[in-house]
This record gives sequence, C-alpha cells and structure tokens, in this order.
Amino acid sequence: MDKNPDILFGRHSSVIITLMKRKRLAVLISSIAATAIVLPVAFYLTLIAIPVNKDRPNHINNDTGYVKAHGRNIYDGNGDLLQLKGFNLGDWFNQEWWMASSTVEGFETGYYTPKRGLAAMKANPNLNDEQIDELQKIYIDTFIQEMDFKNIKEMNMNVVRIPLTCYNFTTDGYTYRENAFEKLDWTIEMCEKYGLYAIIDNHGAIGSQNHDNHSGADDTWDLYGNEKNENATIDVWKKLATRYKDNKTVAAYDLLNEPRSGADKYAGKLNFDFYDRLYDAVREIDSNHMIMMECFTFPIHGVNAKKYGWENVAYSYHIYNITPFNGNGFVLDFYKATTNLMGYDVPIIIGEWSCWDEKENWIKSFEFFDEQGWSHISWTDKTNQYMYTHEDGLGPRMKPWSPLVIDIKPANLYKDTYEEIKEVYLQTGSEHATTTVIYDIYIDKYCK
Repeated sequence: MDKNPDILFGRHSSVIITLMKRKRLAVLISSIAATAIVLPVAFYLTLIAIPVNKDRPNHINNDTGYVKAHGRNIYDGNGDLLQLKGFNLGDWFNQEWWMASSTVEGFETGYYTPKRGLAAMKANPNLNDEQIDELQKIYIDTFIQEMDFKNIKEMNMNVVRIPLTCYNFTTDGYTYRENAFEKLDWTIEMCEKYGLYAIIDNHGAIGSQNHDNHSGADDTWDLYGNEKNENATIDVWKKLATRYKDNKTVAAYDLLNEPRSGADKYAGKLNFDFYDRLYDAVREIDSNHMIMMECFTFPIHGVNAKKYGWENVAYSYHIYNITPFNGNGFVLDFYKATTNLMGYDVPIIIGEWSCWDEKENWIKSFEFFDEQGWSHISWTDKTNQYMYTHEDGLGPRMKPWSPLVIDIKPANLYKDTYEEIKEVYLQTGSEHATTTVIYDIYIDKYCK
C-alpha cells in the first residue's frame, strides 16, 4: 500500500500529520508524568511495607542495671525487652497557657509563660517576694501528688516524662535556687516507689530553643549562638547528670524539647550540633543513661546518630496530627515510611501524642506502636480544661487532652491577691479531678 500521506489523507494530510505528532507527544508527556507519579508512590508503598523493627530479641546481655538502647530496641536493667508506655506530667513544673491555672491578663500583650508569670507576680502590688515563692511552692506541691503516681501505675503504665524548664532550677536561667532539685528528687522517689521509670525532659532552656510558649518563654529565640545561654544549658545537664548518674529509676535524659532551627522552622543541623555538645557534656559524667534527641517534627528532621558517634541514644517524635486525617492510617504510615527512609538504627519513642476523644484512633495508634516496637508517652496526665472549654478562654472546643481534668478559672497573677491565687492553686489537685474518655480508653486497653 502506498504510504504517501497525500494519497492516504488527501488535502488535510499536513494537518492530520501534525495532530498525530502532537498526540504522540501528549502520550509521551503523559507517560513521563505517570512514571513520575507511579515511581515515588511505589517507593513510598515499599517503605510502608518494610517493617521498621522486625528484629526484636526478648533479651540481651545487659548487666548495667540501667535502661539501655540497643539497636532499634530498648532493654531494661536486666536485659529484657522494654516498651515504655505512659504519660507526660505536663502543666506541672511548666504551666502552659492553654491548659494552665494561671493567667497574666492585664499585664502585657502575650500569653502566660513561666517567665511572664513570674514577672507579672513581681509587678502585682498585692504580692511580696516571700508570697510569690510560697504560691509557686503551693502549686507544685498540689497539682501533682503521690496519688497521681499511684493512679498512673494502676493504669498499668511504666513511665512518666517530666517536662522542666530552666526557671524551675534558677531565678533567671543562671542563678540556681536553694534546693533547686528537691522536687525533682521527690518525683523520682515517687516513680521508684510505684515502679515507674522517669524521663527527665528539658522542656525549656534559657533563651528558648524554639520560641514557643511551652519552652517557658515565647518572647525570645536566643539559645543557639548565644554563648552564655548555651553554657547555662550545658551546665544544667552537667548538674542533672551528676545528680542522677547512679539512679536506675531514670530511664533517659531528653536533652531539649522540640528544638527549632529558626523561630518558625523545624529542627535541623543547628540543633543536632548543639545536641552533640550536650551529649558530650553528659557523657563526661554519666556513661550509663540513655539519651533522647527529638526529630521535630517529622523523622526527616533528624540525623544519622553514627555521624556524631552517639551511643545508647533514642530518637523521639511528637505526633499531634493523627486526627482527623488518619482515618485510613495515613499519618502513622507516613511516620513509618520516613523512618525507614532515614534508616535510623536507634529506638523510637513517641514522646508526646494524642488522639483527643477519637477512641478508634487511640486503639489504632496503640496497635501501630506495638507493631513497630515504639514506646509511647501521651500528652498529658492531667489538664485544667477551663481555657479550652469556656468562652472566656479559647472557646468551647470540648476535646479532652488527658485522662484526668480539673475545671478551674485561672488565677490572674497580675491582679489577684495572695489568698485568691492560693485558693485557685489548692483546687488543682487530682482529688478535684474527673476522668475523661481517654481514661476509659486506657483502662479498656491496659487493665482488662
């Protein structure tokens, strides 16, 4: 047959040939585009399918008596496989404005932080320095008591994470208070009494490691590169390591909570270089305790531990985006895939997380963490729900954050009298708390 296009297609042959070429080009472009989509999707699905931690020996040789990171697993002091499960003791040493029993209304623009709260009390004409110290002690002695450790143990948990800031130990980030570590000593004694491990969490360094209110101060981002603040943070960890190096109830040192590489940026090399300085400072004193570093906020915001020569370390993720996007497990699968992508050969601890009132997602998360062999510590043991359920707070959001809640209008540290603030603080104990759906979920999962 003659292949001359003019014979085949007549006077429209040139137009038809052009269209055919364009169609072939379109098909080629579509094929390339499809490949560009299919290959990453296939790679992602492969990463999801690969077990993060399939090799989990039930026992290793560990005669140190200390909790230990070994490969991708954690082992207790006898060498038995250990999955840490428990709660943060949030809003205690470090009140956070959205769930706090304190406000600074009328003092200055900005939310309550421990730094701003102390400044508000000092500016309050109704308070003197002695009363300020007494009120701080009343709150710390009331919000968490022995009954709380007993309750956590009765929920079959085995660990608490203790969020602390530089303001718990010092008056200004540099000058240590008398008996600065007394309450932390008591906390760890309570953990030992009730068979719980303790994780010491530096939630707020002087200068702030993240510029967030939960670092104790949201008016600055001046830790990294500030020699005075870096040295003060290193000094805190030297003191903690010296004090607790022989204490086997302490499972780990969590060096910095949710570090950022910029005021509004995720963690990066800047943070891990400083982690390395903190690691070296601790290891000069304490060679036994497990050390935690936080990949904030996703696994890709971490680094290979071998780059720095770290040993006996665990990485921590904080997962607060499980709902409402996790109906099909997408978010948890994303953490699994990106963990595989990064190839971390260290244990993973979910240092903070919550599914609020979504029972199905709590159960799904428990199963997922168990499957991966990941430890998990939810946020948090108890909150003051007033700020997130009342119109004069954040508004009625009605999502529980903890197994236990109190519901107290916060004290105004700038205007209220000593007696008014004291009355509020004395109502923060768990004897005034009620349980939530989160409590029921944990009881159903771990106590039946």
